[in-house]
Amino acid sequence: MKKPLINNELLGIFYMILCQFSFATNDAMVKFIYQNFDEIFVLNQVIFIRGIFALFFIGIFLYFKNLLNFKIIFSSRQLSIRGVFEAFAAICFFIGVATLPFGMVYILLSLAPIFMTAFGALFLNEKVRWKRWTAVILGFIGIIIVINPKELEFGYFFIFPLLSAILLSFRDMYTKNIKGNFHSLQIAFITCLVVTIFFGFLSLYKFFNFNLKEYLILFVASFFLSLGYIFSVATIKVALVSVTSTFRYSVILWGILYGYFYFGEIPNTNTYIGAVLIVISGLIIITRQKQLGKIK
Repeated sequence: MKKPLINNELLGIFYMILCQFSFATNDAMVKFIYQNFDEIFVLNQVIFIRGIFALFFIGIFLYFKNLLNFKIIFSSRQLSIRGVFEAFAAICFFIGVATLPFGMVYILLSLAPIFMTAFGALFLNEKVRWKRWTAVILGFIGIIIVINPKELEFGYFFIFPLLSAILLSFRDMYTKNIKGNFHSLQIAFITCLVVTIFFGFLSLYKFFNFNLKEYLILFVASFFLSLGYIFSVATIKVALVSVTSTFRYSVILWGILYGYFYFGEIPNTNTYIGAVLIVISGLIIITRQKQLGKIK
């Protein structure tokens, strides 16, 4: 019997890195268009148009996988509520993308599993012992170092990615209770639809004239967004989450690289130190969850 050309675990890690690269590329393109207009309300129209394109790409993929069943996709009220959480998280996230250094947004967003651990203990009566509480405290120390309260170089905009991380934590806790055997891309489709409709209404407030180049950028951005969802599903199918979950933090590296090469952002020492503490905190939590059998 021939051995596989590539180990499934390595393939899963590779897919996870590609997943985070795809999401970061999409976000970088959104930031690029925002900088062309330099007005926060343009984000509504950007996310709305990008969402339309993304629904097209995800829909095609679901169709060829024989998973484009609208009756199933639209039957769950819980999935729609999950989409609402995602929509509000997206507002906060993209305000952060527009106003903060690119890498910093991902660093602060990486607090989601740390928040989830704290909220699980506070609201779901989950047992969290000293190791994970130590990790939570370490993560909050990382926040303080990154935002550097003495200087607050970027004002109070750091609050938005933190709010996004909190909302994503609530979204994930809510997702645990969703009944029904939904495919991950079906969940992505309905989530994307709710977000697109939400920002469609917001975009009525003010209309912006996009040129052909900007529409093309949004088309490519939505393609990478869809790739991110597809690679995230592929990751789960070929390898255990316990193997690939730590590589979610690769998005921080992509954020810093995009920030440096495309937006001329040079992270300061505080950003690096805080990022290391937050990543270490997240890794401690992930390792402990593996030991407890909460991640397989």
